[in-house]
Amino acid sequence: MAEDRSTIAILRESRALAYSVGGLTLAAGVVLLVWPDRTVTVVARLVGLLLALVGAGDLLDTVRNHRRGSYWGLLALVGLSNLAFGLALLFWPGVTVSVVVWLVGLDLVLTGVLGLLVRGRMPEEYRSGMLSRSLLTIAFGVAVMAWPSATLNVVAFLVGALLVAFGLVLLWSGRQISRLADAVAA
Repeated sequence: MAEDRSTIAILRESRALAYSVGGLTLAAGVVLLVWPDRTVTVVARLVGLLLALVGAGDLLDTVRNHRRGSYWGLLALVGLSNLAFGLALLFWPGVTVSVVVWLVGLDLVLTGVLGLLVRGRMPEEYRSGMLSRSLLTIAFGVAVMAWPSATLNVVAFLVGALLVAFGLVLLWSGRQISRLADAVAA
C-alpha cells in the first residue's frame, strides 16, 4: 500500500510540473508570436529564460521521479542541455541573431535526439508524451538551423510556434498523467 501512495504522489508531482511548465511555455510562445516590437535581446532573453526553466524542470522531474529507471542519466542530460543553452542565451551580452539561431537549433536537435533515445526505456505512460516532444523539437531545431541567415522575425516565429506546440504537448501530458493518477487512486 505504501508503494501505491508513492506512485500517486509521483504522478501528482509530474502532473503539476507538466501543467506549470506547459502553461508558461504556451504563454511565452504566444508572446513571441504576437509581440510587434521584439529585438534580438528580448528574443534571446525570453528564449533563454524558458530553456533554463524547462531544463531546471526536467532536472527536478528526473531527480524526483525517474532516478530508479535505467534512463535517468539521459533525462538529466536533457535537462542540463536545456539549462546550459538557456543560461548562455540569457547572459550572453551582445548576442546576435546568428548566435540565437544556432544555440536554439542545436539545443532543440540535441534535446530531441536524447528524448528519442530515452523514450524506449521509459514506462509506457511516459512514452507518447516523450515521442511528441522529441519529434517536435527535432523538426523545429532543423527548421531553425536551416535558415542561419533568418531575420529576427522568422526566428521569433519559429521559436514561438515551437513553444506553443510544446506547451500544448505538456498540458496534454499533464492531462494524461491526471487520468493515470485517478486510475491508480481508484
